[in-house]
This record gives sequence, C-alpha cells and structure tokens, in this order.
Amino acid sequence: MIYFTPYETAPSRFHIYEPGDVHCTLIVGRERALLFDTGYGFCDIKEAVTALTDLPLTIVNSHGHLDHAGGNFRFAQEIYIHPYERQVYDLYQAEKESLMDRMWSLYQQGKKSRPWPEEFSRQDYYPYKPCSFVDLTDGQTFDLGGRIVEAIFFPGHTRGCVALYDHQSGLLLAGDNLGHSIWIMFEQSASLAEYRSCLCRLKDDFEIKGILGSHYSGIYPASLIDTVIQCVDQRDDGRSTLFIHPRKGYKALRRKVPLTDVPGVSSLYLVYPFD
Repeated sequence: MIYFTPYETAPSRFHIYEPGDVHCTLIVGRERALLFDTGYGFCDIKEAVTALTDLPLTIVNSHGHLDHAGGNFRFAQEIYIHPYERQVYDLYQAEKESLMDRMWSLYQQGKKSRPWPEEFSRQDYYPYKPCSFVDLTDGQTFDLGGRIVEAIFFPGHTRGCVALYDHQSGLLLAGDNLGHSIWIMFEQSASLAEYRSCLCRLKDDFEIKGILGSHYSGIYPASLIDTVIQCVDQRDDGRSTLFIHPRKGYKALRRKVPLTDVPGVSSLYLVYPFD
C-alpha cells in the first residue's frame, strides 16, 4: 500500500496527501527544507519526506489538532508551534481513541478510504506522544536558501493557528483556516471578529497569489479571502442551518455560499457558534 501521495504543486513544493483526508506541505530551498504539519502519524511521514529531499528539515505545525501534529513523534527534532497550541496538542492526544473510532466507522460504512495501513497498531498509537516544541513568533522567518518563508499568527480554527507565506511564490499555506469548509466553532477557536481581522491583515500586508489548504489538493485563488470575509459579514442566523459536530456533539450554525472559481468545489461552508 502506497500511503502518502505527494503532489508537486510547483517546482520544489509538494502537497503530501494522507488517506485521513489531510495534506502536509513540503517546501524545498537550496539549503534547507520546511515541512508544514506532520499528519496523523499513522504511517511514517518522515520516510515520505526523505524520499523527496535529503536537506536539513525545519518543521512547523499549523495548530495542535491530531491530523496536523499527530506525526510529530516520527521526528527526533524540535518542532515550531504557537505557544497556545501546546494545550491543544495535549487535548487531542487524549482524544485519539474516540477520533479513530469515528474514522474506522466511516471506513466500514464505505464513506472514507482506509485511514491507516493494515500493519498499524492502534494500541501502540494511543499513548501520549511527547515531542520537543519550540515557541513560534509572529513574523518569524525561515531562510531555506534562496527562499524565505514567514510565519503569520492567524487565530481562527484555533486561537493559535499559524499560516506560512512563501515570499518567492506568493503562496499562503493556510492550514485549516482557509478552504471550502471552515470550522470556527470549537472551545479553542478564536472569535469571528478576530478571525475576520486576520483575514483583512492578510489582504493588506501580503501579496497573496494563491492559497494552499490542508484538506484540498489544489490551489485556491487569492480571492477566496474576499469570499470568506463576505461570508462572515453577511451571515444570517435565521438562514444558516444547524450543524452538529459528528464526534463531540457541539451545536453550531453553518452558512453556505457558492464558489465558482475552485475546480471540483461548488460551495463554501462556514461553521460558526451561536451568538
């Protein structure tokens, strides 16, 4: 079974797909490479990365959820993360069993592909996996050799979410904060007002030419930011529909708006809390 599938979205930039429906992103410079997120950790993403580059590696987590930081333990090195996300990481480490029960149920129902290899041991995976975190700072830059990548604090999906801006290509790596299904509904999420403010900052301070999200293999147009801002501004609780988190039972509202310029996607969903 070939577990990871790397998509070279541009020369020296790989969007690495994992069957749990999540992507990690590898950017390769002349002297170093940077990996944005590590996936679930069901399989060793380090092997997939070393097949693409043998350069020294920097790792940054977009946030602490299991599908983004669960593979941290595969690397014997320091990993950059927003300070707030240390507690989010700990929380989701404790919720592994219920999350995996949900994934396995969807697989058995034929709704999702098999989420982990046959030789994977759930019992070995369940215990807490410590890793060596280093606090990330807003505006921190990583020089990969001819390529500068900048960290941007971007509260939304969680309060400690981080995006990366590739100055060479103008591409924004947005994690779960931008895409066609945006969840700003958790206890650890930022307010919609703070999220909107960050979207405006991105527009004002960065020349964004495209957006990579964690749950879509293609590149979103920069205009997605305007669409999301408009979705936030024009939300109407009376016209939004009830959304219930499939695993935790959280109740929230979901607003749907059309998307016309994203291949394979016709709608954007914003999930947000009751006021």
